[in-house]
Amino acid sequence: MAPVISNRGPSRSANPAQRLAFSVLFALIGAGLTTFGLYQAGHAVGLLGEPGTLTVASCARVGQPKPEIRCTGSFRSDDGRSTDPAARFTVNPSLASGQTTRLDRVDAGSHVRISPAGTEEYAALTLFGMALFVFAGSGFASRANSTGRPELRAGPVGRVGLRLGQAGIVLLLGAALCAVIAFLSPH
Repeated sequence: MAPVISNRGPSRSANPAQRLAFSVLFALIGAGLTTFGLYQAGHAVGLLGEPGTLTVASCARVGQPKPEIRCTGSFRSDDGRSTDPAARFTVNPSLASGQTTRLDRVDAGSHVRISPAGTEEYAALTLFGMALFVFAGSGFASRANSTGRPELRAGPVGRVGLRLGQAGIVLLLGAALCAVIAFLSPH
């Protein structure tokens, strides 16, 4: 039997400073995506702003080269404390005049549509950010072995790194599932 020949050449180990830099970068990106996703999901569900109902007065296609549909109408919060007779928001597809839709008032003049699809999109983004964050943790728990390939450290640190890597995989699967559900949900 002939010996197996590898086309890869000698493996180069990432030095500890590079591994640390990538782990910090993953942690920062993951924390940013998680924070942004949670904030947007809170508005998509109607938890962070002022939820209410908008009665559509008109919708128009605006912008070039990718036009969007902007609708205007009168907004009334669920508690009845605030109204906005000239509320505007972007929607796809267009709504008919007189139709009602649920909105979350972010601040004066800024409204976001409350929708399951929007919630699922931001849930996917949040889970992806969390996966990056925990992958950064497993990167902190790794080191180069004698052959130059990365491996988890021995002892409790290595076990934590392994569990973080497994959690990251589960979070990525959850993010993919949320993205598929959002894609299949009616907008």
